[in-house]
Amino acid sequence: MEAASKLKTTKIIVIGDLILDEYLIGEVNRISPEAPVPVVWVRNEKTTLGGAGNVVKNLSRLGVQSFVLGRAGNDSAAKTLDDLLSTENTISSKNTIIRSEKVPTILKTRVIAGHQQVCRIDREETFPLSDSEEKQLLESFSKIIQEADAVVLSDYDKGTLTASLIRKSIDIAVQHKKIVTVDPQVSHFFQYEKATVMTPNHHEAGKALGKKLETNAEVEEAAKKIAENLNSPSMMITRGEKGMSLYISSESKTYHIPTVAKEVFDVTGAGDTVISVYTSFLAAGLGELEAAIVSNAAAGVVVGKLGAETVSLEELLEALEKRGSFQ
Repeated sequence: MEAASKLKTTKIIVIGDLILDEYLIGEVNRISPEAPVPVVWVRNEKTTLGGAGNVVKNLSRLGVQSFVLGRAGNDSAAKTLDDLLSTENTISSKNTIIRSEKVPTILKTRVIAGHQQVCRIDREETFPLSDSEEKQLLESFSKIIQEADAVVLSDYDKGTLTASLIRKSIDIAVQHKKIVTVDPQVSHFFQYEKATVMTPNHHEAGKALGKKLETNAEVEEAAKKIAENLNSPSMMITRGEKGMSLYISSESKTYHIPTVAKEVFDVTGAGDTVISVYTSFLAAGLGELEAAIVSNAAAGVVVGKLGAETVSLEELLEALEKRGSFQ
């Protein structure tokens, strides 16, 4: 595939909520005598990038370079975040990670036993960016936008993507004729006006419209309505075991792409994979439908892994070959 060969020269800005994901992995052999809860005997631990950082990880596995804009605390977890980002394919001299005295670095700890998540522990305080923090990120964004091929807004509703920052960053990107993709939050749903594409799941899209989306017809109507409201050229709704649906405004048509997952272990981070792969291949020259087919294949790979995992370019091309796409 010609587009795959262009990924190493593709550069994407990732702006959004940076999160640390910690995994405590073990086994359960007994119930605690202190309370009716399982005792997890931890055998392995790992910490990895989550949130917008997981988008960066996904881009790196494809060979795509990224600029990272976000916020962290002024704490030891922020040092861990920096160390992890330094191992990814980022243009570190042009990253901007604001250090906040008010907001700690977000840490989500998942306790896993026997491939099952026992519980999740969240350590976070969510406050919107201050005016000075927003100004700093926008100044950095404006300096690097000409170097980028695309922008990903990774919104976990943790305060980085304020309504003002969303509006201004999209305006700047559109002025420079850059691709803008959004992994949205319901609370900001109709603020991503003029984005190239938004990639909510069917629960998020339905909640934003105040209805359940179950049938193809309901999804088609929702995708078209959202795209029209946002003045966006396309709209993607991911649908779990039903795959994904892509509405293309210029064709006034919705394409339904069935899932290719053989076995689902964990859907954590699958949305990050979809938007990362879709944006990368769109920036590398594929059309909207082709890029969606590729991102759907990527999602089919990562849900077969445990935790917020990524897909390598080799794994993706193999999955596409098995499917018979782009031979």
